[in-house]
Amino acid sequence: MASLSSINSLQANLATAQRRVEQGQNQVQRDSEQLADSRRQLIKEKEQLSDTQRSSQQAQASSAEPIKVPQLDQAIKVPVPQPLAFNGAQAAQPQLNSFGQSIGRLINVVA
Repeated sequence: MASLSSINSLQANLATAQRRVEQGQNQVQRDSEQLADSRRQLIKEKEQLSDTQRSSQQAQASSAEPIKVPQLDQAIKVPVPQPLAFNGAQAAQPQLNSFGQSIGRLINVVA
């Protein structure tokens, strides 16, 4: 026959086990809610990434032609404008005074 103390001990152990089961079930519930939240967040971030990639591709596709690198050897070959006629008379030959002096100083500084 079982003693009263062993029955009380078994009841206490059973109550403790039930509390642990309830705590475990509560933890599982919290974890499953957190997992669902994480999945929703992942779906949202995947959509944002897809939108960002799509807009990036559209921006690259719609961008203008690449900027042409200036060819400095061609810049020197710019033609000098012809003398302008003023009131039917030939204008004096244009002088490159200030512009020419600026270029000359630049060449001296660079060289």
